[in-house]
Amino acid sequence: MRSESDKRPETGGDRYGFERLREANARFGLGEIGVKEYKGISGRYGSYAQKGRKAHMVRLRLAGGAISKEKLRFIADLIAKYEVGMVHITTCQAIQLHGLSGGQACDLAEEACANGIITIGGGGDYPRNVTASPLSGVEIGESFDVLPYAREAERYLLSIVDNVKLPRKLKVGFSNSVANETHATFRDLGFLAKPNGTFDVYSAGGLGNEPKMGILVAEDADPSKMLYHLKAMVNVFVKHGDYENRARARTRYMQDSLGREGYVNAYRRELYAVLEQGGMDIAVEGISAYKEGCGTTEGKRAHPQKQDGLYYVSYHPIGGDPKPSKLEEIYETIRDMPHVELRTSPDQTLYVINCTAEEAEKVASVTGDGAETLFESSVSCVGAEICQQGLRDSRGLLDELVCMSRRNGFADGVLPRVNISGCGSSCGTHQAGVIGFQGTSVRDDGKSVPAFSVFADGSHTAGEERFGKSIGKIKDIDIPLFLEDVGKAVSAAGKDYRSWFDSDREAFMEIARKYVAEE
Repeated sequence: MRSESDKRPETGGDRYGFERLREANARFGLGEIGVKEYKGISGRYGSYAQKGRKAHMVRLRLAGGAISKEKLRFIADLIAKYEVGMVHITTCQAIQLHGLSGGQACDLAEEACANGIITIGGGGDYPRNVTASPLSGVEIGESFDVLPYAREAERYLLSIVDNVKLPRKLKVGFSNSVANETHATFRDLGFLAKPNGTFDVYSAGGLGNEPKMGILVAEDADPSKMLYHLKAMVNVFVKHGDYENRARARTRYMQDSLGREGYVNAYRRELYAVLEQGGMDIAVEGISAYKEGCGTTEGKRAHPQKQDGLYYVSYHPIGGDPKPSKLEEIYETIRDMPHVELRTSPDQTLYVINCTAEEAEKVASVTGDGAETLFESSVSCVGAEICQQGLRDSRGLLDELVCMSRRNGFADGVLPRVNISGCGSSCGTHQAGVIGFQGTSVRDDGKSVPAFSVFADGSHTAGEERFGKSIGKIKDIDIPLFLEDVGKAVSAAGKDYRSWFDSDREAFMEIARKYVAEE
């Protein structure tokens, strides 16, 4: 057991000002400051107090979701050293370590930063982890590898995070194809790679309250000029963003204040200005495997890469929550496999890439405890049992849904992946889900009853983007029954969910109306 009085991690100096976090943490522990005030300080360091105030969380930034073997080893050591109680993969491709004492959270965050895994800006009003398509560089059919650009964007944002008052929760994403897993077309700033080697650039979009699709602000943009676009977006917000109303300090609200055309004009003025100044061009090299592939495998979770003879293995821990010991198990499995590394995905899947057929089979063997169907790979935030902001137990609901599906023996594809958020913050990206749930309440017999708002038919595919349509609120206890009825109807039709829904949407609505609460 590691005591609170143990020597602090060797950091080579308090580069990031962790003494401020330690002071706030001590005051929070004594009850001298409340949750809101503490969060305003701790968020800069990527740490939050969990519900109930006693336990804490630290969020590790991982640009583009890439985890080298060296980083994996270090994270696994942190989990063991600090006796982490829960590991959670976020929809921004970061990793959250939960169940820490206040002192442990401070020590862990400082130690991680000292070893190149940054927590700064991981929470609060600071920029979130820059996202990239998780299989960038290895995916068959991708336009080009976008991960190096995500890393450059991450470096730039961290360099200005304490010097410029940025939009709240600034989210930047890079997508390597129209699959658009990172929601690049509705981020604060998003880059969609094209087969001709350029980016289409989108801005002023986002999920959450009053969600908005991004505005196409540049077509066929030169990737070497990516940082100019990032600076232009920041400059637009500095000049036109809402600094008076914190709730509206997001780029998407400039669509309201400036209008879509006005935003495009403001963006392009700033872009031309920074291009004129120059000095921000970048040159990157794609990431390749540098190893010979050999053998073949047909495992359910092993898939071929664009490099001949190499495979990636998918592993989706239920709810994005691998056992704390799992990262150590994966490391021990891949430690002697050349060029093998991990990627986290915005849908909370872990990918192990650059495996030979034999290596892929070993990785698949050690990761056999995850989702077995598309439905079991559903997305969930940590929910109200842990999150201070959470209204409903999203993670508990997902466990109930998985049990329901297994009890019915539904075939893979009968139910879709669903997205569950415990509140309106959309950490579970419910608005972009095929079926989405957002924690709320309904009135029943004069009392407030836990419920979820239900959204249907969202899509993040580029060219087909749409937010799910709200179909009403369903009591949380009725949601497993609702999806069980859907699964039975799809099974009876002999189809998968997508083809069933597309052929008879009224059948879906008829089932939903049985459960939607009247208020």
